[in-house]
Amino acid sequence: MSIWVIRGGKFGEYENRFIQESKVYLTRDGLKTDLNKIAEQPELRTVLDDFYPTLPSSKLASWSDQIWNFAYDIQQKDWIVVPSKLSPVLHVGEITGGYNYEKNNSDPYYHSREIKWIEKDIPRGYFPTDILYQLGGFKDVFNADGVEKVFHTMADNEWAQTKDDETSYEQMNELIALLQEISRDQIAQLIRTKFRGHRLAKLVKALMEAKGYTAHMGSTDEAGSDLDILAARGGMGFDDDARICIQVKADDIPVATLDKFLGTMNDVGANYGLLVSWGGFKSNVEQERSNEFFRVRLWNQNDLIDQVLAHYEELDNYIKGEIPIKSFWTIASDLD
Repeated sequence: MSIWVIRGGKFGEYENRFIQESKVYLTRDGLKTDLNKIAEQPELRTVLDDFYPTLPSSKLASWSDQIWNFAYDIQQKDWIVVPSKLSPVLHVGEITGGYNYEKNNSDPYYHSREIKWIEKDIPRGYFPTDILYQLGGFKDVFNADGVEKVFHTMADNEWAQTKDDETSYEQMNELIALLQEISRDQIAQLIRTKFRGHRLAKLVKALMEAKGYTAHMGSTDEAGSDLDILAARGGMGFDDDARICIQVKADDIPVATLDKFLGTMNDVGANYGLLVSWGGFKSNVEQERSNEFFRVRLWNQNDLIDQVLAHYEELDNYIKGEIPIKSFWTIASDLD
């Protein structure tokens, strides 16, 4: 027997129907086709390509897995968990019927499975934190066999509240760290895609402007200039004596020396420098940080992402449109 998570919509808009009818629905808008007639998952993918020609391939691949789970992988007597978006509760049921196509229903209620509710409105606070994390995610249908032991134990004890033990606390810290790592990897991939090559300098220029500097974009052209950006304080850049030369390296090759950059700073009359390298810096350059501390800063990929997160609200709308992110709150873990 397996346990599956089935969501009642992004905002919980389908939950009440799930509860009232003792059914769970596969809520894909416009998917009016009988899945019983699809023999293999590759055929399902072809059907999805026809129904949703404008959607990204990656999204359709995920949908294909979820739809196949709903129609074929979920078996009778399997348990399903519906995490509520309307209240901080979970609903638990047992699958009692096979996949059913209801062509006369309104969109998107064409695909259903009959269930028997085992328990409804179980407070989320009754469950260990690590279990709640395993029920999270972006998919509407997915397997959650990792929570099976806890759910059966709680059912045997009439859904009495459990306590987080030391193991759960450690697992929570690990999960938070993993979520942070995944989030940063996604942001890094987005920046890499949207700001390839010299476009990365445009992002750095926008960051400097968000920090209150006036910035001038230089060039990296056939003439051999490596100067990307000049920056200074104030509306016209004349407010103090800080003249900053900024160079941006967008490739994956670590910078091997500061000599050339220091020469460029001297050529343009800059008294401070910022060297941004997406590929990072070789160990000998890292060792030079302290020697040049009072006039040079080095940003690697992680530093650049930190700056984007720290100044995101002050960035212009174009940059925000290219890097659409949102913040969310969580408890600081012991790993922070």
